[in-house]
Amino acid sequence: MLFLIIISTIIWLISPRFLEVGNLAVVTRQTSFIALVSLGQMLCLIAGVIDLSVGTTAGFAGICAALLMHNTTMNPYLAMACGLLVGATVGLVNGLLVTRVKLNPFITTLSMSFIISGLILVVTGGWAIPNLPESIQWLGKDSVGSVPVPTIVTLIVAVILAFVLNRTFIGRHIYAIGGNKDAALIVGIQVNRLTTLVYILSGTLSALAGVLMLARLASGQPTVGDTWLLPSFAAPILGGAALNGGAGSVLGTLVGALLMTVIQNAIVMTGMTVYWENVVIGLVLVAAIVLDRVRTAKRG
Repeated sequence: MLFLIIISTIIWLISPRFLEVGNLAVVTRQTSFIALVSLGQMLCLIAGVIDLSVGTTAGFAGICAALLMHNTTMNPYLAMACGLLVGATVGLVNGLLVTRVKLNPFITTLSMSFIISGLILVVTGGWAIPNLPESIQWLGKDSVGSVPVPTIVTLIVAVILAFVLNRTFIGRHIYAIGGNKDAALIVGIQVNRLTTLVYILSGTLSALAGVLMLARLASGQPTVGDTWLLPSFAAPILGGAALNGGAGSVLGTLVGALLMTVIQNAIVMTGMTVYWENVVIGLVLVAAIVLDRVRTAKRG
């Protein structure tokens, strides 16, 4: 949080427009999409696994929903719900491959990411799916007062996740699995089922980000989610999640997601070329990993 305040202050001193209401609305709206995929990644990290398919899952969910809207008479909201189901299905497949087939989470989800990227290009030919119904655009573009609708959706999701993680046995068991999987098995925790559930939730949250972006753009873009993977790692780690599992919080992840968006916004506000974005995000991710190592060493 302190780092976020320092960075924001520096950006404001360089570009006073940073704190204008319009720009803050842009930042909070963009944070919503990063936060949703980061919350899914956070759940995986807490459970001691990883999901490299969050970005492509978001894009694929949006594309599937867009195709249903464009090529059928399906209700657009039902089409968006089908997009969420696509994300949940991807998560289910990831979870079953990791828990039942005993494949490595890194290789499994990386392979899934490549498969989904290929499917997106196959079904779209690399072209956008335009002219989607105007009735869905409020989900991505409108605000309640000065708070963007995607931000409200993200906050609702965050509150529910925080309650589950902190106030229910499911949350406690997820932390236990990441902290010591063998001990969790000994005490009777359903490790495979909960790990699969974590992947399903990760896929669903990624899909939610994808369909909200679909509503914002009013078109299905095959590149949506391409840049969300690195921030999805950096945000929870900066917020206190551990790469070896058993730690992480919803609030910390939200702050981390906001920090990532502020950095991206700063690149634009300060006149830097957007080509620097991946460089900066990569450096932040390295810093986050170093921070995780320091925290792990202190706990050890």
